Amino acid sequence: MENWKGVIQVLSFEEKRAIFHSFKLKEKKISNGRVSFVYPESHQKGQVLATQLHPSGNGYVNGKYMSAEIIEKYGYEVDPRGWISIKVFSKDEIAKVITEAMRSMAVVPSEEPFEKNEKEISQQTDEPVEEQGITGRKVEKSLETQRMETIEKIQPSTYEIYPGSCLFTWLGLTLSTMEYGFLVWRKAVRKYAGIGSK
Repeated sequence: MENWKGVIQVLSFEEKRAIFHSFKLKEKKISNGRVSFVYPESHQKGQVLATQLHPSGNGYVNGKYMSAEIIEKYGYEVDPRGWISIKVFSKDEIAKVITEAMRSMAVVPSEEPFEKNEKEISQQTDEPVEEQGITGRKVEKSLETQRMETIEKIQPSTYEIYPGSCLFTWLGLTLSTMEYGFLVWRKAVRKYAGIGSK
């Protein structure tokens, strides 16, 4: 924000805090009088939306999950750690960067392997493969066939980690141990007590 002399006027710590409090954010105190703001409804790995907000004017908003288009559109400078410095931001700029950070954190992360697989499948379907030895003949696999092949590849590993299999293994070991114990006990009783011996 510039005053009438053209000098940038930095918002005070309390003014910045007031802007953050106008959103659904939780304040957390950290060391040396600094505070962070947490976005509890975040679907991303982290919930910290803003950090190191300090009476000196420093403060950073999370830009890790913002799209390249948004960063370019508003001219945000994102540091290597993924944070945007708001030291010289105006009230409107701070409100806008908070809104964009909340939007980016509210997005449910997609499962990248599935997306990549879908892209590969669509590319393979769009671009027919030529079989060796047959020139000019194009062989295409349907999307459904490729999906079934993918499912078949996934299924064996799914069964290996099925939690119920642990229960059956444990029960089997327990019963085996009990049966072995009974056989040892019966042999000892017959040997030392003379039961069953002729």
